[in-house]
Amino acid sequence: MANRGRPRSRSRGRSVSKSRSANKTKTSSPPVKPETIRKSRSLSASRKKVSTDSAFKSHDDPDTPIRASLRLQEKIRKQLEEEVTMVRNRLKTNGNSSTTPPAKQEVTSQHDVIGFGGAVGGAALSVLLPALVYAIVIACDKRNGCVITRLPSFSVDLKDYFDMKVFGVVLSWYLLQVLLALLPIGPQVMGQPLKGGKRLLYRCNGFLALLISILIFAVALHQGAPMDYIHKHWLQFVTASIVYSFVLAVGLYIHALYVPDSELAPEATGSLFNDFFMGRELNPRVGSLDLKFMCELRPGLIGWMLVDWSLCASQYQQSGAVTPALALVTLFQTIYVFDALKHESSILTTMDIITEGFGFMLAFGDLAWVPALYTLQAHFIYNFPELAVSNVYGLVAIGIVKAAGYIIFRGANSQKDVFRNNPNDSSVAHLATIPTSAGKKLLCAGYWGICRRPNYLGDILMATAWSLTCGTTHLLPYFYPIYFFILLVHRQIRDEAYCKQKYGAAWDSYCKKVPYRIIPYVF
Repeated sequence: MANRGRPRSRSRGRSVSKSRSANKTKTSSPPVKPETIRKSRSLSASRKKVSTDSAFKSHDDPDTPIRASLRLQEKIRKQLEEEVTMVRNRLKTNGNSSTTPPAKQEVTSQHDVIGFGGAVGGAALSVLLPALVYAIVIACDKRNGCVITRLPSFSVDLKDYFDMKVFGVVLSWYLLQVLLALLPIGPQVMGQPLKGGKRLLYRCNGFLALLISILIFAVALHQGAPMDYIHKHWLQFVTASIVYSFVLAVGLYIHALYVPDSELAPEATGSLFNDFFMGRELNPRVGSLDLKFMCELRPGLIGWMLVDWSLCASQYQQSGAVTPALALVTLFQTIYVFDALKHESSILTTMDIITEGFGFMLAFGDLAWVPALYTLQAHFIYNFPELAVSNVYGLVAIGIVKAAGYIIFRGANSQKDVFRNNPNDSSVAHLATIPTSAGKKLLCAGYWGICRRPNYLGDILMATAWSLTCGTTHLLPYFYPIYFFILLVHRQIRDEAYCKQKYGAAWDSYCKKVPYRIIPYVF
């Protein structure tokens, strides 16, 4: 969920089998000179002639010693023929690599089929997504009533959208998170193998960054800072986050133009708009700072939680109390953020880190989409407290939905992480698996025997619980679980295609054994 308007989702590789992986390795071999081919052919022919002559001689003279070595000569001939075939394949592969690498061509075709519409889709979404955020935020303010039956009333005064002080506050927030990420405190964790077997080292001190951010918020509250400042300038905060996400995406694209091909994301196609949106570079870094990893959980997720807290504090400052629904949804989302930062290293096994490039899609999701739309329920309850759920039994029922979702979400993710890092661990060693030609095993029991993406199921249940606190009179507060379900279905389809490519027949067996994608007995 939280991640960038995208879930913390799941990794998948590119190789179909060990033999295919071996072929990819060969593409990196040095070119073979034509002389080598000619010598190999000549040697093979001479060996073949010797073998034939020897056969005739042994037939004429059964006692000749040459007959004893016929089988050895035949073995040598076969080995030489195999070597010649291998050399030819290497020469052909190296010739192809001088134009467009086969692997990159394959990824491009996959992207065209299951991506976001290639260059046209990337260009369109780069405009439509910010427009959608503006529309929802403006529609759900107190003036427009958070209804969808009429167009919201937009202000034409630019001051309502831009404020330099707000831009400074948002920039300061980003810089704070960068500085906290650079602290030499916290465990260093190796990431999953990337293209070519490379593994990156990550500093996981996100939970420390969360605690320091909370401390700063508490000091500001104690010093009497106006907690309604964010709410009053909310549209300006949204504008600042959108602008900064564009700035970051442009910088990432320019930087990616000067990195070697080995650093590019699998879905990089060379198209300006596609690569700008999807991300051209896989893991852009500035020194030891991994930009994608830092943005994934910190500025957006921690900021989302603190916006919720500011609304609770503002409501208390104004009325002396916090409505139960606002307190409950803030508690739910605080638990989610704490869980994400506590298990920060688990995102190293997700699609976002392993295969997704860092472009506008993730930058906008991390910096703008998450804080703007994940706080929608809290803003709705703050603006319209009389419409929120206040019945104790209703709140308890919502809490049960949230608890069920969290148990499934955390249990599935923890089980996956343990299995990937140590399949012999006692907590997963007894679970049924399916061997693959890639040398790995597919977990098909426990949470991962319920459906193919149990963590998505947990995410959807939690998102639904958040919106249920807003009551049932308005549809717009349910935008998040509706959009989230559509997003997860699309991501599951993309992920399924990559898993099919990587695991082949083993993935077909897994799909037969676990037929449901996300919701058991439904989908």
